[in-house]
Amino acid sequence: MQAKSVTILDHEPMIRQLLMRAAASWGYACRVASSTEAFFRIFDQNPTPIAVIDLDLDDRKGLWLVHQIRSGWPNAYIVAMTADRNNDAAIECLNAGAHRYFHKPIRLDEFRHALETTHQIYTLQREHERHHDQLLETVRRQTQQLRTTFYSAIDSLVRAMEARDLYASGHSWRVRRYALRLAKRLELPARERLQLSLAAKLHDIGKVGVPEAILNKPGTLTAEEMDAIRAHPVIGERILAPIVRRPTVLATIRGHHERLDGSGYPDHLAGDAIPLLARVLTIVDCFDAMTTSRAYRGAMTMPQAFELLRAGSGTQFEPRFVRVFLDMARRWGNELPFPDKHPAPAPREIQPASALRLLAAARAIDN
Repeated sequence: MQAKSVTILDHEPMIRQLLMRAAASWGYACRVASSTEAFFRIFDQNPTPIAVIDLDLDDRKGLWLVHQIRSGWPNAYIVAMTADRNNDAAIECLNAGAHRYFHKPIRLDEFRHALETTHQIYTLQREHERHHDQLLETVRRQTQQLRTTFYSAIDSLVRAMEARDLYASGHSWRVRRYALRLAKRLELPARERLQLSLAAKLHDIGKVGVPEAILNKPGTLTAEEMDAIRAHPVIGERILAPIVRRPTVLATIRGHHERLDGSGYPDHLAGDAIPLLARVLTIVDCFDAMTTSRAYRGAMTMPQAFELLRAGSGTQFEPRFVRVFLDMARRWGNELPFPDKHPAPAPREIQPASALRLLAAARAIDN
């Protein structure tokens, strides 16, 4: 649309010429049409911001034309004119979508006022839309920056947590990949796979609140030490609750040590009361824990781990999920797809407290 232009539709030649010359003298690029067909041809080629239309048409009703313009060119502003002095007609015209209305015989001061007012409104609306678009783009860029900060902080926090436990290095990375493979085989929706991916990555974040001496203790844990370990799902949820706004992600993190028979922790949930994604996560979490070395034992073989998963099916693990996981695992042969290579802990570029501050800065991100 041209910035200051108008299309005039009137079946009377003298009126068309009068309005065209007047509009041109006020700085408007002006086009005229003598019929609705000619008007539509003009608007199809290049619609103008303002349409001045005669409602007293011989070939079609003027209100029909108002509706057609509003339907086909919703950004165009309509100024209607008629010889009908009936106030009901004016109300019907405005209700149909016209922006201005004036009567014949035409007074040029009224016509000019209608044009100028309509053009001002059109200009303000376009400026508002441009400002809105610019604001959306600014928000999009800032959201992307926050999202980048968020995930950087997540990675740093995971590395900082795993650096405290030599034997847990790479655990979250592997669990996330196992979880995504299993979720794909279970045909979980894409949205749930994304939530599971984040939950798997963060499921052990709560261990930042567990003393290193307990995490790396080679012997049997005392009852108090076991309670400290079992607190990590709750600690993780508490750390992430102000930041991760998806309840499903938080529930998965909190529930990944629940057992189907209700003997798990921290809430002793049973059966379907355990969140679905937590029931998926617990299988791959346990499998990775069994097939990698820990301070208190060496890594199990894959057959040993498979047997423990079968033994826990129905009491600790969801039977259907175990069956799908074992069927998937048989395709791996005798080698783990993500082997435990005992990598050295990543350097602590960012301490846990610093990473949490970064996460707080990105709390607006809706994960």
